[in-house]
Amino acid sequence: MDEEIKKLLEQNLRLSTEIYRQTKYIKNYVFLAQIAGVLKILLIAVPIAIGIIYLPPLIKDVFGQYKDLLGVQAGTANPIQELLNSASGDLNLENIDINKLPPNIKALLDKNK
Repeated sequence: MDEEIKKLLEQNLRLSTEIYRQTKYIKNYVFLAQIAGVLKILLIAVPIAIGIIYLPPLIKDVFGQYKDLLGVQAGTANPIQELLNSASGDLNLENIDINKLPPNIKALLDKNK
């Protein structure tokens, strides 16, 4: 009986050692997976946060450089809205004289009728 108990204890010790090694491996794997998950989130979130912080002033500066080319006066509240409402944006299509249109436009209009 003592010999049988000894065999069972040795088998139990061997199995316990194997379970311990597997548990240690799984613990390390889960820890590294958590670190990788945090890195993935940071890889996505950090560029978005940097873009939100730094992009609007850069766009404002770039748009400021092209105000003269776009014909927008300095100091307007909404330059894009002012650009849309400029002389080309206030075109009333009901007051167009068809006889004053260029010949190629007249040809296109006649073709669509």
